[in-house]
Formats: sequence, C-alpha cells, structure tokens
Amino acid sequence: MVFSLHFVGMSKNCFNNLKPNIEFLLKFQKITSFKMTISVVDSDSTDGTKEYCSKLYEENLISNFIEIDDLEDEYNSRIERLSISRNKGLQCVKTNSDLPVIYIPMDMDLDLFGLLSTIELESLIKSFAKNKEIDGLFPFSTPFYYDIFALRAKNWVKGNNILTARNLKDKVKVFSFIFNYFLIFNVQKNIDTFTEEYISVQSAFGGMGLYKITESNLEKIKYEINKTNIDYFSEHIAFNNYFKKLYISRDWNFPSPLEYIFFNTFTTTEKISYIFKTLKNDIKNLF
Repeated sequence: MVFSLHFVGMSKNCFNNLKPNIEFLLKFQKITSFKMTISVVDSDSTDGTKEYCSKLYEENLISNFIEIDDLEDEYNSRIERLSISRNKGLQCVKTNSDLPVIYIPMDMDLDLFGLLSTIELESLIKSFAKNKEIDGLFPFSTPFYYDIFALRAKNWVKGNNILTARNLKDKVKVFSFIFNYFLIFNVQKNIDTFTEEYISVQSAFGGMGLYKITESNLEKIKYEINKTNIDYFSEHIAFNNYFKKLYISRDWNFPSPLEYIFFNTFTTTEKISYIFKTLKNDIKNLF
C-alpha cells in the first residue's frame, strides 16, 4: 500500500514556531520518497503568519492556505473554534489527496521538529506506513508528556482529569493544588517511566499525529465537540474514536511546551513556593 502524506497545520499568531516548522517540511519534501502536500489553516493571526503563508501559497510551496477569521465573534468556545478549523484542514485531505493517505495534523505553535532530522522523520513515517498493527501514532514530548487533555490510556489517564479537577475545585475552595497535582502534574509522565517502544492509548495527540486514512474511513471521520462541557473535552477524543490501534511512540520526541509542564521542572524550593502561592490565592478567593 503506497501512502501519500498530507501535513495540515493549525496557526494563530505563532509565526516564531510556524516558520521553522514550515522550513523543515520544505526540506523534508526534497528528500522524502512520499508524495506530499502541506496545508495551513489560520485564524485571526496578526503577527505576520498570514503574509508568510500567503507568499508560500502564491509561490506553490504549500498546497493550501485557508483563512478562517472572526470565529471568536460567533463561537465562544476555543475547542469549538479548533474543531471547525481542524475540519477545514481535514476537508483538504478528503478532496485533494490520493488515497490511501497519512494525515498529519500539527499545532504550529509548537517546536515540532527541534529534536528530529528529515531523515529520521522519513524513517518514522516509513515504519508507520508498513506497520499494519498501528492506525495512529503520536509523539512523546520530552522531558514530560504534556497533553493530558487529549490523553486516554489504561494505567495512565483513564478519564477526563481536566474536568474532574475543575469540578473538585468548584466544590472544595481550598487546596486546589492537591487536585492539580494528582490529576494533572502527577500524570505528566517522564519519558523514562516507559520502556516499551509503543505505548497503547485510546486517545492522544500531543501537538502532532500520524493517521492512516483509506477509502473505508475517509467520509465518516471528523472532529466533534462535547456540547455538555464543551471547553473541557478535547476535540481529539471524538476523532480518535474512528481509529482502533493507537499508540504513542517513545522514540518520536519534541520539546514539551513549558507552560504546560512548569511544575515538574521546578526545583524543590520553587515547588514549595508555588504550593503556598496557590493556597494564598484559594484563601483570598473565599472572601
């Protein structure tokens, strides 16, 4: 089975990471044995992202540049806006790709290729394409896995930890750190926690993914929202339900975004200071 590749990036005011990510993909395009396309879906960027991507599109260096602006005027939920944008990008795959295709969604605000060479990416994709036991594959951000929001995995994150933490903090107004620690910080596992090459999951993302799309699943797959708790359910959860054999690769890495894993990078002194700071804020919010 010969796959084509379709890279689809989401952007909003992330020029500083988007540019090197695109430059990497353009270099990769020159060495890969796969037929590939690059698409970018942008929403309301004002930092030069639009101008840069428009120029690339005009020069035929990227295949699609889709602008979806003013979504915030119509949709209050960030997750709903993301779902709409991702479905726009997915539509490019459905209408402009030679099947079968490896669909590669990307969050362009991350440093996706800082720990990866073009040759290593080629090897990763070739291995994924040949492996009939894997339908979807995701990276392990290092040093700690950051994307708990999209993660569902046996003996790791079984349920919606983000929503559970919020509900507990709504009921118990003090000691919010305890809920954050056990439900979020503590499950942002260090990569050394795992020894297996492929970690089985029911859902994941982590900034980038590889999905095998064939004629059998092309039309039905889509990103969906949970209308009950719209901002506390990742759009990737519903999307991943369309695929059976999903794994995180221990050997596919990029730097974890610090804003998500900050507590696990703190020194002991910094952790103690953070705990007292959150307790102080909790008490302040009681009055």
